[in-house]
Amino acid sequence: PNTALLSLILMLGTFFIAFFMRKFKNSRFLGGKARRIIGDFGIPISILVMVLVDYTITDTYTQKLNVPSGLSVTSPHKRGWFIHPMGSSGTFPMWMMFASAIPALLVFILIFMETQITTLIVSKKERKLLKGSGFHLDLLLIGTMGGLCALFGLPWLTAATVRSVTHVNALTVMSKAIAPGEKPKIEEVKEQRVTGVLIAALVGLSIVMGNMLRQIPLAVLFGIFLYMGVTSLTGIQLYERLLLIFMPSKHHPDHIYVVKVKTWRMNLFTCIQLACIVLLWVVKSTVASLAFPFVLIMTVPLRRFVLPRFFHDRELK
Repeated sequence: PNTALLSLILMLGTFFIAFFMRKFKNSRFLGGKARRIIGDFGIPISILVMVLVDYTITDTYTQKLNVPSGLSVTSPHKRGWFIHPMGSSGTFPMWMMFASAIPALLVFILIFMETQITTLIVSKKERKLLKGSGFHLDLLLIGTMGGLCALFGLPWLTAATVRSVTHVNALTVMSKAIAPGEKPKIEEVKEQRVTGVLIAALVGLSIVMGNMLRQIPLAVLFGIFLYMGVTSLTGIQLYERLLLIFMPSKHHPDHIYVVKVKTWRMNLFTCIQLACIVLLWVVKSTVASLAFPFVLIMTVPLRRFVLPRFFHDRELK
């Protein structure tokens, strides 16, 4: 029981400290530079504080991050660094090459949808990005890297929605001169490649930082994941429309989809989207999870052919 309670405290403590630091960035306390530093380093500060809390409590066990030591394959007694395309333990049957197209199609659907959805969310007009998005280039690079990673038994790559949105939010500059009661608006996004290179470098350096990473409780990481999930909801239209269901019409914001569409029809569309999300979650959480890519891709004809029968084209746009 003490372990469960302490893990819950570590998770919620990490989340609330990081979330408070993010809100503190737009407060009126301290100077502007100090607020920006505290806000930008909110996650490392929350991790450090909660790790120290866990370190001071010596009579309760908490599960720590499992970091393997050294650099080796996952199962060195089963395979080496290179995976032979024609089979590592005998001749690869010809029929199996064609049968592999079925799971390959499932993986393709997941990678395609994840990458494109992430790109669409990141490159919304509200973010005022100056550089174009590489929809086709991203797929080309991810497909090429996927083939190379398969030869070495490495995980396939795809765009991570939550982390990508969190990264963009960290690079977003909000307006400062606003009227009382008005929410800050996006001024610009610092579009550069330095943070991406540094992230990749730090991930590589994690090999030599194993002893330090093993001191981080898993509950602290769950708190960070919770923080990333909550903060990434900002700017997601579905989340905003979901909140509008429980809000009187007179308090609705002046968004175009609120002004141009009747409230009950907007709420109906939101409920349909929510039902699709619940269906996807149910399929993913049961033994039918293998059919998840097919259920996911079926949302495309639903939007393309079914919804236009009930909603006007202007409402859908």
